[in-house]
Amino acid sequence: MPQIINPSDVQYSVLLETVAGTTPTTGSRYLLPVAANQNPIAFSSADVVSNTKRPNGAKNGLQRGPKSGTGTINMPMMFSPVYSQLLEGALRGKFTTTGTKTLKPGTTDSTFSVLQLLKPGAAGSAILSTAKGSAVTKATISAEAGSAVNVAFDFLSSAEDQLQTDSALVPTDVLSTAYEFTGADVNSLNIAGNMTVYWKSLSLEFGQPRNNRYVLGTNVSVGNAPSDQRDVKLTIRVYRDDTWVIDTLLTGQRQAFSFNVGTAGAGYGFFIFGHASIPQTELDSESAYVNIEVSGAYDGTGGGDIYITQL
Repeated sequence: MPQIINPSDVQYSVLLETVAGTTPTTGSRYLLPVAANQNPIAFSSADVVSNTKRPNGAKNGLQRGPKSGTGTINMPMMFSPVYSQLLEGALRGKFTTTGTKTLKPGTTDSTFSVLQLLKPGAAGSAILSTAKGSAVTKATISAEAGSAVNVAFDFLSSAEDQLQTDSALVPTDVLSTAYEFTGADVNSLNIAGNMTVYWKSLSLEFGQPRNNRYVLGTNVSVGNAPSDQRDVKLTIRVYRDDTWVIDTLLTGQRQAFSFNVGTAGAGYGFFIFGHASIPQTELDSESAYVNIEVSGAYDGTGGGDIYITQL
């Protein structure tokens, strides 16, 4: 009798590809600390539907068209090499290796093989789905007072392998001593130079829109590539106090915003340049808040609209 897959047994891991679309046989394979209800990257095709008329009012079906994979990996925010790799993928850059390790946006693409092991076992009995040529299209970091800090990475994948043999590379797990950040670990909050305002929550989104490239003669993508400008959006919710500090502070011109998650040696700093929309006051049964939305804008001194450091 077939064995039903237990979602809590499914393992997700990633491999940084050296050749886009080819799963490496060497290198570091990192396990991802995902939730039990994490869904695999889903592949679908742009089906070519026939409009041919057949006898007795029948249609003539469809043919499968170009194939593409999309999905989101949701994880608790932690400080680990695999997180750094995925952040690099989102900004198309690399952390510097000397001094303050800094990641700035660039034009160097990173692609990954996302391995989804539904069933471990010996060769011929395992069930492994591999999403190849996977690029990060967006990263979203969200934090709220009294809750966990979470990160979500959206992927666009070019091809899929369905295998009965697991990768020979032994996966490296996130260290058991690695810390899952909470709202209490978000610090050094800076709104256009002001560090005295009380933040309730934040959401930072950044990434590079991409699409798969298809050619005649095959339904398999030849890879994916950037298709538009990078999007950076910072949403902040602060408490409304008895002054107009926030309203007068935000000029609508390009200003700097920043926050840290974690501490020295075990965390990240996020620095955003952008234009803030007019702050909006919101009231509920608990308190009064001010909602701020910042749209990323290029800053010549910072070298972009966002950069990230390792603390």
